[in-house]
Amino acid sequence: MATLLSKAEKSYIVSSLTSTVVALRHDGRDVHDYRTIHIVTGNGNGNGGGEVAPLANGSAKVSVGGTTVVAAVRLEVEDVSGFQYQYRRAGGGGGG
Repeated sequence: MATLLSKAEKSYIVSSLTSTVVALRHDGRDVHDYRTIHIVTGNGNGNGGGEVAPLANGSAKVSVGGTTVVAAVRLEVEDVSGFQYQYRRAGGGGGG
């Protein structure tokens, strides 16, 4: 059976798993220390009252440690019953 890891990689993994020394992440946290998670959601009414994105129908801000992500959704409903779609091929030229 072919080995996927070199001897050095295998040695590193085995020594890391069997080590009694507490490993630290690159930012100094212990392996059992977690970053703070903070979540804020908008009220989703689309009338300017949301805490995250005031004009959105739904929004959220999630922070994990020093990383923050903001997401928002805006929905507009239109009556398309009289709409006629025209298909046009890329590159013009017609030939329809």
